[in-house]
Amino acid sequence: MNQTENESSQSSEPELYRRIKLYLFASIEIPSILISIYIIYKFVTNRHFRSHINNHSIIGLIIISFLNTTSELPITLEFLRVGYVKPNSNSFCLFWIWYNFSLQSTNLFLMTWTSFQRHILIFHSNWIQTNIGKIKWNYIPLFISIAYIPSFYFICIVIYPCENFFDYTSLLCGPICYNSITWLSTFDWITNILFPSLLIPLASIALLFRVLIQAKKMRRTLNWRSTRKLTLQLMSISILYLLFWFPLALVSLIRIYFIPTFIDEITYYYLYYTPYLVQLLIPFVCIACLSEIWPKKTRVINPSIMTQNRV
Repeated sequence: MNQTENESSQSSEPELYRRIKLYLFASIEIPSILISIYIIYKFVTNRHFRSHINNHSIIGLIIISFLNTTSELPITLEFLRVGYVKPNSNSFCLFWIWYNFSLQSTNLFLMTWTSFQRHILIFHSNWIQTNIGKIKWNYIPLFISIAYIPSFYFICIVIYPCENFFDYTSLLCGPICYNSITWLSTFDWITNILFPSLLIPLASIALLFRVLIQAKKMRRTLNWRSTRKLTLQLMSISILYLLFWFPLALVSLIRIYFIPTFIDEITYYYLYYTPYLVQLLIPFVCIACLSEIWPKKTRVINPSIMTQNRV
């Protein structure tokens, strides 16, 4: 593709809008990756941190974020830089759409399970005291959260028999053909996007109220230090999803069912990019909530004081 062809096939989105998003995402990307690496390193090397079940779903979110920011986000950054999809082939578009949808929605599904698991960890901790309980209430839900979404989108994007007309000047090559099937696109947005993005803040608010009510009734029943930590951790992460996922899910449902052109420019230029902010910012929120892996301050003791104490 020569320069003239490149210029004629660039995105219709104003270059200023693309540049703002490019610089915003690029400025957060490197710190986000470094924090993710640090948390993953601590999970691998710190047995105490790794043994806590409540950290398993968190590390899942961090791994998904790391994969997104290191492998999928660079494709989007290149699109924002040049204004068109590179390489412009149908097979690459299919891969990019599947990979993007899989990472973004897996992150959403995993966070939904995390929101409900906090209720179990605080109010039904006896359910996970046995190996069977851990498999039933931790490992199986984690496996389903991670396996379901990529499988669903592989069927919809790669296998489903419909014809795609890709637009190489649009993010993710434009609409995928299964979205033109009303029942399938509705199921996708309600089940995989709208419900999870709504259930996350609702489960978080419900947990907060349950903790406050329990605090008034039986002050000594719960481990309040652990309960407060789990609750604040969930509330902090949930705010990201409420801010950056729910508006996109709601607007998309309106566009599918009622007004196809509803706030077109805002949707294309802004809302389609907001899930990237969740992936980029979640390592910052997680590290702030995981005080047990913060670098420890080394206490320096004056040798003369040690000598005096010995005497």
